[in-house]
Formats: sequence, structure tokens, C-alpha cells
Amino acid sequence: MSKGNAEFAQKWKVLLAKYTKALYLLKQSRLKINRLVRNYTKLKFLYLNSKKSAHLRSSLLLEQSLSEKYQLIIDHQRHIRHVDPQLLAAMEMDRQQLTASFYIDVLFQHFLPDDFTITGEVAIPQFHFPVMVEHSTVGGDLAMHPFIHLEMSGKREYQRKNRMFMYYLSVKDISPEIELEYFHKTDKLIKTLSTANNQLQSAKKSIEMHKIMLISLVCSLIEEHNKETAEHLQKIRILTEHLTRECRRLNLIRPGTYPLSEYMSDISYTSVLHDIGKAAIPRELIQKEGSLTPDEFAVIKQHPVYGAGYIKKILDMFNVDPAYAGYTGFLNIPYQICMYHHERWDGRGYPRQLAGQSIPFPARVVAVVDAYDAMRAQRSYNSKKSHEECLEVLKEERGHQFDPAIVQAFLNIERIIEDLSY
Repeated sequence: MSKGNAEFAQKWKVLLAKYTKALYLLKQSRLKINRLVRNYTKLKFLYLNSKKSAHLRSSLLLEQSLSEKYQLIIDHQRHIRHVDPQLLAAMEMDRQQLTASFYIDVLFQHFLPDDFTITGEVAIPQFHFPVMVEHSTVGGDLAMHPFIHLEMSGKREYQRKNRMFMYYLSVKDISPEIELEYFHKTDKLIKTLSTANNQLQSAKKSIEMHKIMLISLVCSLIEEHNKETAEHLQKIRILTEHLTRECRRLNLIRPGTYPLSEYMSDISYTSVLHDIGKAAIPRELIQKEGSLTPDEFAVIKQHPVYGAGYIKKILDMFNVDPAYAGYTGFLNIPYQICMYHHERWDGRGYPRQLAGQSIPFPARVVAVVDAYDAMRAQRSYNSKKSHEECLEVLKEERGHQFDPAIVQAFLNIERIIEDLSY
């Protein structure tokens, strides 16, 4: 075994050890669910007691003003352009914490328009947006539910000068109004908003974080071997996220029993693993400048099989234990991406010469994204192309190398893609 392979084998053992630890943490998080019934019983007892004093608090809640409105401005790249300091205080966050929170992702996934083919003004319908806080109070007393409730509406405009979509949101705190409704809800609503359900959501979030953590660990190995920077991998993820969102709008995604939003997120998360098989390719070939010989290229063409093989080992391990059967769906996505992202729509790709719809959807998306990124970035084996030159190549290759529907989805959002710095 060469020195390089020995180093990789050692790093792979370290990764598996960290992965085993992550699985242990996941099991621990599942134990929280066992507390659900006990917590609900306690919550119901507290609720019945709180109802006795509800009428005393109702008049106070009605007297609170609902006229305060805050402004929140976000661009299409999910950067906060302006936020009212009073809104941050109400949410118990600073600007940096809000920027890094999942609330921004929730806004874009469920409430904000994402059709970037329309450059005119687009109205954003009014919607209710709850935010969990630690110290929610009304009139000096602890509120029944640790939330503030925001009513949001506004518009989206396209700034032609900056080539930027801007979301202008008007935000109003309607917590007192919502609190009044809580006093008259049934036990079913109590269950929905109970601490027990909050813990269940926390457990789900833990699973999501474990996925991201494991992918990040693998990416650290990719960066070490291939010298592909974290910035490059981040661009692949962002491009994939934008493209899958447009594919969803065009109704191109068929996830089967997989929840659609989760399916899209998992494609974006795991798109960065497309080239993990290059870890098994000699480094001198990966870093070679200029053209490869036919024999060298034949070696390079094996990296999809190697990468899929790494994922297959984990899949086989999980299939042995029924407790982890639920993860096979998630792992099939990076398996498909690794194995098939170099297949071609016309069947002349590698390593399996699949064609058309027989190529899994995640691989067809990453094929377009990877090609665009490779042309836009400065690589040892090609010169950097402009955004417009890349679009021409994609147009020429639709129906040949790439799925024509996915290329069209990419062209629909090219103004968004152009703003990424290269």
C-alpha cells in the first residue's frame, strides 16, 4: 500500500469513528421522545390552572397596542439588508444570529415567492410566522407558550441596476391577539403547541444536524486530497439549491414517498459529495496540468464507481440493522449522485452508459451544476469561461449531455446564478 493510500485509510478510519459517535448521539436524541407523555401530563395540569386566571389577563392583552410595525429587507441570496432593532429585541436575537438561523430558510421555503422569471413587482400575501423565544412574557407574567407571533406581508422588487431581487417585509407583533385565542383552545391545540412537541421538533433538528455534520467530515477529506476548497463545495451546494427549487416550480421532481422539501434539501446537502471517489485516484493525476493520456483518463473515469462504493459500504451496514432502515433513502441520494453524475442524456457518458430518464434525478441536476462550476472556475485542465459562454455551452449540450428540462430550469434562474462570484 502506497503512503498516500495508507494516509487515506487512516483518515477514513477516523471518519468512521466520528460517524459512529454521531449515531450514538442520534440514539440519545431519540430518548427525548420517551418523555413526551410525561411532559404532556404536566402541561395539561398547568394549563387547567392557568385557565382560572385567564379572564384576569384578557383585559390586559386587549389593551396592548397592535399598531407597531417593523421593517425587514432580505435579498434573494438570503442576506439581511435591513432589520428593525426593535424586531431583533422582540425575537431575542442579534443581526448575526438571525442571519444564521433556520428562520430565514423557512421564510424562503414556505412564504416568499421564488419564481425568478418575473422581474416586476410581486405582492407577498399576509402570513403568520411564530418565533420561539426563551423569555416570552405578557404583563410581567410568564406567557403560556414561549413564542412571539409575527404577522408579515410585503412585496418583492427586482433592482435592475444591482441585478438583485429584494423582499420588503412589513412585520407586526400579534402575540397578544394570539395569546387570547390560546386561552380558549381545546386540549388538541395544547398538544400541538406543547413542550413535548417542541422537543420532538428539536429531535428532528438534531437528525438534520447529524446529516450536515457527517457530510462536513467527508468534505474535509475531499479538500485534503483534491485541494478543492470549501468555497468551491459551497458554490456547488448553492447552485444545486437554486436549481432544485426551480425544478420544483416546474414540477420536474418526483420524489416518490420521500417528503418533497426534505428530498430537495438532501440533494443540496449531498451534492458536495459528487467527487469523493477522487480520493482513490492518485493525486498526481488529480493535480496534473494539461491534457490527460487515454490511459490516465480511463483511471480518472473510475472515480464515480469508487465514490458510490464508499456510500454502498455504509448502506450495507445500515441494511443489517433494521433500526437504521430509515436512513437508506437518504443515503441513496449521494449514492446516485456519486455513481451517475457523469452519465449523459444521450447515453454516451460513464460509468454505466445510462440515458434519459433512467439517470436518477439528483445526478442529472448535479451534472449541470458541476459542468457550469467547472467552466466558471480556473482549473488546471481548462481556461475560465464567462457566465454567458457557459450558458451557450449548456444550450448546445441540452438533449445531448444534459437533461433539456433541467437546462431550461437553469436558464430560467441565470440572473441569480450570474451573481455568484467566481
